[in-house]
Amino acid sequence: MGEKKHTRFKTARTSSWVKVQGGPILACIDMGTNSFHMIVCQASPERDHFEVITRVKDAVPFFRGALTAHYIDDEAMKQALKILAEMMRRAQEKKAFTILAVATSAVRESKNGEEALAHIRETLKLDARMISGKEEARLIYLGVLWSMPELTGNFAIVDIGGGSTEVILANQNKIHFAESYKLGAARLTQRFFRKGEPTFQTVRELHNEVLGVLRPAAARIAESAKVDVLIGTSGTIQTLAKIDRVRTGRPHADLHGYHLTLNSVQEIVNYIEEGSLRRGKIKGVSSDRNQTILAGSIVLLETMRSLQASELIVCTAALREGVVVDRFLQTGWLDAGLEKHRDPRSTSVHKLIEKYQASEEHAEQVAFLASEIFLQTRGLLHDYSEESGHLLWSAAMLHDVGMFIGRNGHHKHSYYLIKNGGLLGHSEEEVSIIAAIARYHRGSAPKETHEAYYNLTEDAKKMVADLASILRLAEALDRGHRQVVKTLQVKLEKPPKDPLLKQELTINVAVKAGENFESEDWALSEKKWLFEDLFQVKVNLCVDIAKAQTATSGQ
Repeated sequence: MGEKKHTRFKTARTSSWVKVQGGPILACIDMGTNSFHMIVCQASPERDHFEVITRVKDAVPFFRGALTAHYIDDEAMKQALKILAEMMRRAQEKKAFTILAVATSAVRESKNGEEALAHIRETLKLDARMISGKEEARLIYLGVLWSMPELTGNFAIVDIGGGSTEVILANQNKIHFAESYKLGAARLTQRFFRKGEPTFQTVRELHNEVLGVLRPAAARIAESAKVDVLIGTSGTIQTLAKIDRVRTGRPHADLHGYHLTLNSVQEIVNYIEEGSLRRGKIKGVSSDRNQTILAGSIVLLETMRSLQASELIVCTAALREGVVVDRFLQTGWLDAGLEKHRDPRSTSVHKLIEKYQASEEHAEQVAFLASEIFLQTRGLLHDYSEESGHLLWSAAMLHDVGMFIGRNGHHKHSYYLIKNGGLLGHSEEEVSIIAAIARYHRGSAPKETHEAYYNLTEDAKKMVADLASILRLAEALDRGHRQVVKTLQVKLEKPPKDPLLKQELTINVAVKAGENFESEDWALSEKKWLFEDLFQVKVNLCVDIAKAQTATSGQ
């Protein structure tokens, strides 16, 4: 076995690792609290737009119980698998190249949420991932940008889901403020209207609760920028717009772009409150939403009041459209003036480095070296995908952010800061893996007693250990933070005839002229043990003697 061809990644300030799947026909399933929705979209050959060719909805609220129990039971799991399998069948009929599924608040807050998603991935071979509240807000923002390109200035977005409500302040270029609040319509219905029987007192309590929770957001937004327009997404808001269309004699007016005034929303909320207190069915509201429309309408009213918005514009695109936009952007199948949003993962990594004042030069060098080792050993020692390579790149870039807190135990500090840093463009599981890889760039090997390790799935545990061992080699090769290694080549020798002897992996490095390489040589000899144990090889180091002092390790 010899050298393997590989891809070289640039090491400039804007370095990134963007490699995701998603071709011309893409399906996205939104695994919501109240219902599952799927859209199947086809990118245009001109790459300037995409068409939604199929929409599928199943309104069985089987995840709603997870909001209070914080657990997805067997029956809910059984129903989820059945509906997802049918949606996948429908997507495959439309020749979807990639099928994605995203889970939000109900799964996020369940003790077995990641376990449930792992079961879905294993059973259905479906790319199902959990996203954070901030990531959900980013994707909603992308959905709005794509569907309302005429927006200018600063705009706010409110999305009222079953488990959470997202509030966003942004412009065409970036998000100024984004937060997810536990103000979902289903959640508040369960909390305030037990047995589905609201009273005058519980209705008033809900108004006050929403107003109190949103007060800090309103203050933050007021400090950030003037809001020129408020955009409303989600089924709750579309339902209120439909009621208003009938009230105003415009039953066939387009929902997308429909204007709802504050006065109209107030009148509609009064109507819904009166009907709900009489235990009557609200006319114009579907049976599956009738249970939650009271709480959802109150959230919208108090949001408009908090943001001092006199009217709202309805947007029919939201999370699932945002997922499609994001994936088509990252795979190059969509431009449409949104190029600046093409690489959210790398952008958020760089922002975290800046926030915690880590060494940009050291981070770039370690990420470059780790990427080279990963790519050159792929197919020789491991078969991890390029998606996994992205996780290693991110961990390498962020491995030292914990120095912001203190040098001692900084690898553990890095884990905490990455885990809670709000990395965008990543699933919750991906963030956990990135944080864990960074945590193990030094110190002991991963152990089941470690918080960073025991919550991971078995596959993720193996990945973390393997990629962390690569990161240790890369970090050792920039021990002095001087970026002395110019190029790196890996060579795996033929298997020895003696089965008791390990295969030898030689790392050949070219070092800048005149540089001392002793600290890197020593560091590699100290840190290579985990890589050698996991991959069952003996690591040697060979330095280009024409450009540096000779150094050999493990020979």
